[in-house]
Amino acid sequence: MFFSLSPLLYLILSILFFRFVWVITYPHPTALFVAGVFSFLQRRNRKIVFLRSSFRKNFVSVLPAMEILFFVGMLIASWAYSGVLLTMIQVGILFLQPDYFLPSLALVAAIAAMVSGSSWTTAGTLGVALIGVAEVISFPQTMAAGAIVSGCYFGDKLSPLSDTTNLASSLTHVPIWKHIKHMLRTTCISFGMAILGFYFLNLYVWDPNQVDHFTLDSGVLKSVSSFGVSWIKLIPVALVFGSSVFKMHIRISLLLGITSAVGFSGFELGIPIGIVETLIYGFDSHSGNQILDRFLSGGGVIAILPTEILILSAVWFGAVVEGYGYLNEILIQIKIWAKDRWDILLSTMGTSFLLNLVTADQYLSLVIPARAFRSLAEEKGIPEKDISRSLEDSGTITSPLIPWNSCGAFMSTSLGVSVIAFLPFVFFNLFHIILSVSLIFIAKNKTKSS
Repeated sequence: MFFSLSPLLYLILSILFFRFVWVITYPHPTALFVAGVFSFLQRRNRKIVFLRSSFRKNFVSVLPAMEILFFVGMLIASWAYSGVLLTMIQVGILFLQPDYFLPSLALVAAIAAMVSGSSWTTAGTLGVALIGVAEVISFPQTMAAGAIVSGCYFGDKLSPLSDTTNLASSLTHVPIWKHIKHMLRTTCISFGMAILGFYFLNLYVWDPNQVDHFTLDSGVLKSVSSFGVSWIKLIPVALVFGSSVFKMHIRISLLLGITSAVGFSGFELGIPIGIVETLIYGFDSHSGNQILDRFLSGGGVIAILPTEILILSAVWFGAVVEGYGYLNEILIQIKIWAKDRWDILLSTMGTSFLLNLVTADQYLSLVIPARAFRSLAEEKGIPEKDISRSLEDSGTITSPLIPWNSCGAFMSTSLGVSVIAFLPFVFFNLFHIILSVSLIFIAKNKTKSS
């Protein structure tokens, strides 16, 4: 078992080394590559065909995520170029009051994710603007990112349009509404606790008696307000979320957002000659205000490349771990350990988290545990809805908390805040994991005592 877990040990040690000993610009991709090399070299049977097959499977799994990331980069650049992003920030300033800023962010993101059925769409569009609002009113962006990610995953988890919700439901043969209803109780408790946590954190961070950031005396606010709100520029936002409601693929939604934003800029400025360069290299704002320019600049395909390299490094590491049998050996040991209903539920959650760590893909973290434990669950008479909820409680919820997972990389890239930085403030995800595991242990102890 220790030998099977050695790749994770190499990964942890490599991350610590490249972050704190030999400090480099991109520690996580390097650590994943090095850990994969060590794991590869210690195997006696190193047939390349195993590695090639596993790499191909994992790469095909994350390819849609990598593709969507490029669209998001172009979307952010086009929205900054056309003024859509500035308009969204202006609207946020009008409606989001600093006294309840963090709870409001979580609620707005939750509603948007529930409507669109996609945490990615919400973070890549609305989330970018909300982070901009946080910077304008001098709110810590790490906390704001935590609140946005919390809202995104609460809404995504309970949306009948969500791909992960539908996947967990179909894998366990549980009707979608039955699956959502079964998740409702614990998920709402966790989100309620998160909102309360954000409220108290907001009180700690924001003291209106000491300084009033939310006045037009602020240079940044003055610059933002001087442009005037152009409500018509919210049409690209409506197109993105509207197309999601009609179950259009996220690529189509993002493409609508890009083309409509480019259309607006062409309508106002004539033929947008520099738009192709902007979509590739990102938008460079020259408003005259350094802070405003900082969050209105960025996006583009080039800005996404470090994230793509991170995901590819994770695919390499996952290919070694899966292709050379490390993962299979761990699953065998887990199955031997799982004796009763509660052990199987814990094993399902633990395996989902493990797969999020090693494969960089949340879909595999749902599919593989469902296949591995479904027959075992049937033997023990465990309701299918318990397995489907366990898959979501770990596979979906932990995916944005891992820097090299496609979800974590996406959230970090979209919001401009590293996963390590916003991790302590993703209250919903953290509270929900603790609550779900605690409830299983409580039920297990009750069963033993009875």
